[in-house]
Amino acid sequence: MAPTMSLSRSALKNVHLPYMVQHPEPTDCSTAMKHAAEGYDRARQMIAFLFDILDYESSVPQKFTPEEKKEKYTWSHSDKFPPHLAIIPEDIDVPAYIIFSIVRLVQTLSIMSGIQCNERLAPGPEQNTMEKLTKWNAERHKNQGWVKDMFNEPNIGLRNDWYTDAVFAQQFFTGPNPTTITLASDTWMKAFTEEAASQGKRDLISLFRSAPPNSFYVQDFSDFRARMGAKPDEELCATSDGGVTRYGCAAVALFYLPPTGELHPLAIVPDYKGSMAASITLFNKRVDPSDASVDQANDWPWRYAKTCVLSADWVLHEMIIHLNNTHLVQEAVIVAVQRTLPDSHIVFRLLKPHWVVTLSLNAQARSVLIPEVIVPIAGFSELRIFQFVGHAFTNFDWKALYVPTDLEFRGFPLDRLDDDKFHNYAYAKDIKDMWMALRKFVSSVLKDGKYYPDDSAVAADAQIQDWCDEMRSEKGAGMKKFPESISTLDDLIDMVTMCIHIAAPQHTAVNYLQQYYQTFVPNKPSALFSPLPTLLSQLESYTESDLMAALPLGAKQEWLLMAQVPYLLSKEVEQDGNIVTYAGTASNNEDPIIAAAGKELSADLVILAGVFLKNSEKLDDQNTAYNVLAPDQLANAIVI
Repeated sequence: MAPTMSLSRSALKNVHLPYMVQHPEPTDCSTAMKHAAEGYDRARQMIAFLFDILDYESSVPQKFTPEEKKEKYTWSHSDKFPPHLAIIPEDIDVPAYIIFSIVRLVQTLSIMSGIQCNERLAPGPEQNTMEKLTKWNAERHKNQGWVKDMFNEPNIGLRNDWYTDAVFAQQFFTGPNPTTITLASDTWMKAFTEEAASQGKRDLISLFRSAPPNSFYVQDFSDFRARMGAKPDEELCATSDGGVTRYGCAAVALFYLPPTGELHPLAIVPDYKGSMAASITLFNKRVDPSDASVDQANDWPWRYAKTCVLSADWVLHEMIIHLNNTHLVQEAVIVAVQRTLPDSHIVFRLLKPHWVVTLSLNAQARSVLIPEVIVPIAGFSELRIFQFVGHAFTNFDWKALYVPTDLEFRGFPLDRLDDDKFHNYAYAKDIKDMWMALRKFVSSVLKDGKYYPDDSAVAADAQIQDWCDEMRSEKGAGMKKFPESISTLDDLIDMVTMCIHIAAPQHTAVNYLQQYYQTFVPNKPSALFSPLPTLLSQLESYTESDLMAALPLGAKQEWLLMAQVPYLLSKEVEQDGNIVTYAGTASNNEDPIIAAAGKELSADLVILAGVFLKNSEKLDDQNTAYNVLAPDQLANAIVI
């Protein structure tokens, strides 16, 4: 059994190693953030160096036979994470922690040496109103000078309308997680209609009856407890080393999307406990988004409920949409492909440029970022978190998540995305077009007679079948919803496109907006810091002090981690690592088939750059452009 780190997180502040850069204790937030970023980069460099010299991500091209690759790339099933690369093969009598324990310690120290930060650098109980808190945020954005930190870049807290219904709703179309808003089922509509009737909300019932078909959408976190292995009425919480209790919630939000396209929240269940009867439901006083009679700034019960929704979205986004559905799933692809396809195989050659440093990044995440940074700020126990991630990995539905299939399933028809109704859903429009461009590129290569002249050539490729088996096997990735076989050209093109999509546009979309939306903690806290209300009357009586009590103003370490991690993970995409550079490199490939396809992709990306700009310009909210998928900002691989 691997030894655990015996030092507490607070004790790490006093540990120093001779080869670590030492800094005096920071006295201002800018310096502290700078040290944290440097520490994170040093940790990344250390693990990248290790993976380089071990030839997993070698800077010097290596040639391995299929047999050598199968021996080198082995699976680890021995920790709490889903199957991943075993740095030391499990059948070798040298535990991985013998090598990794010191690396993990140094990484942790490198990161914590900056993030531990003097607690004076976080807001405290004296910032006990939203006005004081937003002023505190604004002051830290002033006079940053040459220092590069999270306060150089704007965040949502600088907007004077950040708390409004419009800004809240728009985050599910163009925020860090624009991937899960879904057409409300008949079951949800019946439940909300019955609840509205029981509360005498006649105006809402009238809207439910008069609205055009397919006008209501949900952001649904109701299954959190089931996916975490918790009982329907179990309180979701976790307690830190310092005795601070953090609370999680399984919220549900109902939205109205009229033909004019302004997404508007109507109802929120702050914490769904198996049924509407066992939960509480709060309805928006503003059924009509143009209703100015309600003071949104001081509607504290509704603001609290919206905070619950965004906190639940933080959990789904960070642990599933981001960590699992891009990082961990992509690692499974890398290991399985390395074990089953020779370097000369065309599928290997198409996928490899999109791997870069994914394996070393994930090793760092498993060693430090998840256990030492994410777990300590989430509102769920470590056990629940790993059950949550494991469930998502095992049940990752490859074909259902192909972009065209996913959008259609969630209630966004591909042939209607240009309608006014969907003009604010820039992510859907951009990601659909990028999928089509990547699929065209992949298709141009694979359909060439040199590789797969017809479906029978795909069906006859035993190595592709080996890949499928490796992805599904309990001794491999254990992903039962990966296809049992890939026997047609279209199936192969879709799967290769999906693997590139996960590494490039999808990871870009869900990673690089964290700085803007999450460094201002009140917008999207990772957890709540007071128990959730259990009665509707209790929630309806909430005042500003109740919402402030739910924020980590008395838990400064947690605040600093919540604010700093999104900044660390949102570094600007380097020009040599974007999709435009990739297409240019492909255009010069020694394989004329790839070169021709690369030239077409380059031309398509030029066109898409203009299309995506227009999509952003059509948004109702022109305060925050949506350009994360602009080709020159779209990372070619998971590099952060």
